[in-house]
Amino acid sequence: MSNFPTPLEEVIHHNVIKNNKTGGPALDIGPMQLLWRALGENTGYTFSIFETTVVPGMGIPLHKHPFAEFFYVLEGTLSIGHWNSQGAAEWNVYEVGESLVVQPNAPHSFFNKSERPCRVLSVSTYHHERMMKDAVHPDGRTDFLPAQLTQADFEKLTKSMEKNQTFLVTNHA
Repeated sequence: MSNFPTPLEEVIHHNVIKNNKTGGPALDIGPMQLLWRALGENTGYTFSIFETTVVPGMGIPLHKHPFAEFFYVLEGTLSIGHWNSQGAAEWNVYEVGESLVVQPNAPHSFFNKSERPCRVLSVSTYHHERMMKDAVHPDGRTDFLPAQLTQADFEKLTKSMEKNQTFLVTNHA
């Protein structure tokens, strides 16, 4: 007689999870908002999915992390910056329905250079979710990252990012 569980016993507590139209919890990063569509805790901590609304003039500076990331433009346009094969910054504009994959440790940046909000669906590992939550809400605070960062706020943010192996990139030489 086997002590191994049956297939039904293995999956009985791992079932399908329906998300409502409004999504999961929101995470505000200054004037940008991340709306979680799938949290790591519901995917066996393998991946997370979030929708980001990027307001005109806002974005994330050049950075890198040791995990891949996927972007899919739902609404508007988004400018994605990366280094080309000569090591120079290059920007590409992504429109509704276009997507891209950022490979692990690839320096990348994104900004909404248009006059309309942009919505993007992003998929990454749970580590990316953890990094963003730690960076924005260290110690459970909800007021950590205001729309305008002071030098002290910026230092707290970069320290939290580095703890999760995410680094701002300023010089590639």
